[in-house]
Amino acid sequence: MIEAALLDIVPADPAVWLRPASSTDEPLIRHLFGEVRRGQFAATGLSGPVLDQIIAQQFRSQSAGYAAQFPDAISLIVMEGTTAVGRLLLHCASERWHVVDVALLPADCGRGLGSEIFDAIEASARARGVAALTLTVLASNLAAHQFYLRRGFAAIGSAGGVHIAMRRDLAI
Repeated sequence: MIEAALLDIVPADPAVWLRPASSTDEPLIRHLFGEVRRGQFAATGLSGPVLDQIIAQQFRSQSAGYAAQFPDAISLIVMEGTTAVGRLLLHCASERWHVVDVALLPADCGRGLGSEIFDAIEASARARGVAALTLTVLASNLAAHQFYLRRGFAAIGSAGGVHIAMRRDLAI
């Protein structure tokens, strides 16, 4: 495993950078989760306290699941200048890096930040001799699925019934 402090994921745009997350970032990560999930729940008509409770429960469940499945994952905060705009959770093994979670605030999507982050992940992985990047994407998240396909990821199967497992082999 690679320590977050030793990870050299450096986007080409100097305004975009990644810093290790700390325990003081939990409110930010919780807020990010809520902002992303609110958009996904828009079609249900849920709002107010009921939606807040569902999102809080899902956040706790996701956090516990990630901690159990990827205890050595590196949590990074995506910064644009001095503003936190997202999060990257990355599990770095010697043969492959798994993008456990990547999320940007909805207002910051569609501006090239995702491409900056993935370009930097790929460059760092290649420099370390990593053979592949993997991830899973919610099958209903069509925008993310299309983004990963454009990035060279290929679907390799389903994961848990509602997710698509994807892989990008890195030529070394």
